[in-house]
Amino acid sequence: MSPRLSFSQYLVGHASLDRPPFFYAYAGMWLHLLVGGLVVLLLGKLTTVLSLTSMVVGSFCLGVLVYGTLAREYGLLLNLFSYGASMGRIFYPRELSSVFLLIALLIALVSGYLLLSGEYRRYNQEVFGDRNIQIPAWISITIGTVVVLICVFGLQLF
Repeated sequence: MSPRLSFSQYLVGHASLDRPPFFYAYAGMWLHLLVGGLVVLLLGKLTTVLSLTSMVVGSFCLGVLVYGTLAREYGLLLNLFSYGASMGRIFYPRELSSVFLLIALLIALVSGYLLLSGEYRRYNQEVFGDRNIQIPAWISITIGTVVVLICVFGLQLF
């Protein structure tokens, strides 16, 4: 009996040379975060914590952009706004830049959920042959609650 392919192995392409879009998005995200983080720490106008916060959101959005382009899921290209807002906050900090970062965070969170839920469905179809699999309800409820809390508490900050 051969061992089953785990979801994480499926996402990064396991041992084959055929790498799925998720692998390139993940690698691009980390490369952007490492290289960009050093540049931001040297050239950014915000404090270290605020710069790295914006950099993490920007790197994630760039990863989602790479995935959306390679997987031809063009709805995820909405993260271009999120990437621009998070990078703009680093180099041009203004009062409204925090509002834009909050919006960028919401877009990134929802896009990440959509990306991973789509990949999870494909994983179950390809590995287990199950076409009727659904994302567990607790995950959807948790993500929805987090989005609402970010909206409520984010608006109270301003």
